[in-house]
Formats: sequence, structure tokens, C-alpha cells
Amino acid sequence: MWSRFVLGFLLAITTLITESDGETVKTPLKSKADIFTLLLNQETLIRSSLEKKVIGLVKDVLDMKETIVNNKKEIIYLKHENQELKAKSIKQLKDVKIRMTAMKKENHDLQVGSGRQLKIVKDECVSLNNEIRSLQTKFQHHAKESKLLSADVKESKKTQEKLSSAISSLMDFRNSTSLRKNLIETPVGFTAGVTSSSRSGHGNILVFPHVITNKGHGYSSSSGKFTAPRAGTYVFFVTGVSSSSQYLALDIVHDGVSKVRTDSTGFARYQTGTNLVVLNLKRGNRVWVKCYSGQSYWTHSVPLTTFSGFLL
Repeated sequence: MWSRFVLGFLLAITTLITESDGETVKTPLKSKADIFTLLLNQETLIRSSLEKKVIGLVKDVLDMKETIVNNKKEIIYLKHENQELKAKSIKQLKDVKIRMTAMKKENHDLQVGSGRQLKIVKDECVSLNNEIRSLQTKFQHHAKESKLLSADVKESKKTQEKLSSAISSLMDFRNSTSLRKNLIETPVGFTAGVTSSSRSGHGNILVFPHVITNKGHGYSSSSGKFTAPRAGTYVFFVTGVSSSSQYLALDIVHDGVSKVRTDSTGFARYQTGTNLVVLNLKRGNRVWVKCYSGQSYWTHSVPLTTFSGFLL
């Protein structure tokens, strides 16, 4: 009776049927065949939906299995790495323990050695202090003796200074006497000439390279100048012979100032001019001959043109 009621109800109503493409249409149920068709269609749709869900679930399960497998592999790798780290840590810890043991032993040895050295140093300090005390006592004794010696030394220095002063005075007197004697006994005088003629030289110092006499070494044959070795009164001569009827004038110059002049003027050949001057010179003053005018002078291998001087 219940089934009849259901069938009647189904025939009387309009049923919503879901098509396979997902759209919903209104289909009237007219017979049992329509009902069965409807039920089959619904079953098919339900089965298809369940299959899709099952396939999705299977895929999810496979993904979960793969994830679990990967996680297991990673866990195994991490366990292996953890074991290696443990092994390394254990080895490093052993090495550190060995090093610490060695360092403890070395530290102990150093402490023992330091204690011995410290004891030796203390003993040496005590010995040095004893020596210092002994030296201080000796130093005080020597200081007393030094004071006595200092007084004697001062007296000796005073006596020595007096003797030194007397000796210095004697030496100065002796040296001054000897110097005066040498200066008085050492003569100063020179004669120099030229052995070759010249046709030029106006305004220049006339150098007499041929030295005949040079007592006291005051004349320089390279510069032509005489330098007074000591102060005094000097006499200088100059003689100039002109060449081939030429005019020649020579000056005797004292530190840049002309004092006297010769004059060789005439129409004959080889005219001679001569002059003399007496000069008061200080030590180091210089005297030379300058060609005041003229172009040439004449001479032979035995000098004709000469320059001479001496100390009175």
C-alpha cells in the first residue's frame, strides 16, 4: 500500500531532473518507466559523482603517500647527518679533552718551574741586598777617604796652577824671544825677471816668472805679487826695457794704488826705464808691477826687465 502511495505521488508531481551536463530541467513523471528512468539517471549521476570523488581521494592518498615517502627519506637523511654530527662532536670533544689535559700538565710544569725560578730569584735578591749593604759600608769609608783626598787634590791643583802659570809665562817669553830672533835673523828679499819678450799686456799685472832670489818666500811667480811676511819698511825696484822703439810705462802698485812709474820713451831701440820706492808695509800687504801703458817689453835669457824688493 505504501509503494502504491509513493508511485501515485510520483505520477502526480512534476519532478526536477538533473541532466548529465549539470543543468536542471522539469520533467513530469507519467509512468513507472519514467520513475525507473529517473532513478537510473539519478543513480548514474550519483555514481559518476562518487567516482570523481573517489578518484580525487585516491589522488590525494597517492600524494599523501609520496609526501610520506619523501618525509621518510628526509628523516633518514637527517638521522644520518645527525649521526655524523654526533660522531664529529664526539671526536672534537675527545680532542678538546686531550688538549685540556696537555695544557693542564704544561701549566702545572710551568707553575713548578716558576716556583723554582722565583725561589732562585729571591735567594739572589737576598745575596744582592747583602752585597749592596757591604758596598754601601765600603762607599762610606771611601767617601771619607775621598774628602781627605779632595782637600789634598785642591792643594795640589793650586800648586799646579801656580806652576803652570809660571811655566806658561816662561814659555811665552821664550817663544816671543825666539820669534823675534827668527824674524830678525830671517832676511826678506827677492829678484825676479822675464826671459821672453811680449807685445801685449796693457793694464795687466806683469808676472815675472823667472825667480832669481826669494828669501822669506814673499814673492809668487804664478801671480806676480809680493806678500809681506811681516811688517816693516821695504824697498822695491822695477826696470823695464821697451822693444823696437815702443813706449813702455810700468807702475809699482801697493794693494791697488800705484806708487811710482817708469818711462821708456825715445826714438832709439831698447829704451830703459827704472824707478825705486820705499814702502811701510803691514803683514799681508801686497805689492806688484802693472803695465800702465805700452805694448811690449824686451828681454833676453838673462833678464833685462826685472822686479826686486827687500826688507830694510
